[in-house]
Amino acid sequence: MKEAYVKARYSKHYTISAEELAWLAEQIEELGRVVHAVCSERIAALEQDVAAAHSAAP
Repeated sequence: MKEAYVKARYSKHYTISAEELAWLAEQIEELGRVVHAVCSERIAALEQDVAAAHSAAP
């Protein structure tokens, strides 16, 4: 996939329409939102684990 991207992106025949670019931008924004949500949830869970471990320690 990476090779295909590089060959396509750096080809003199590569074109992308404004609509395609706008769609890609929307997809990237959505991916960023999902990654942020998943990471935030994981960080919160880890913080809870640490807090629980500290409260259970003698």
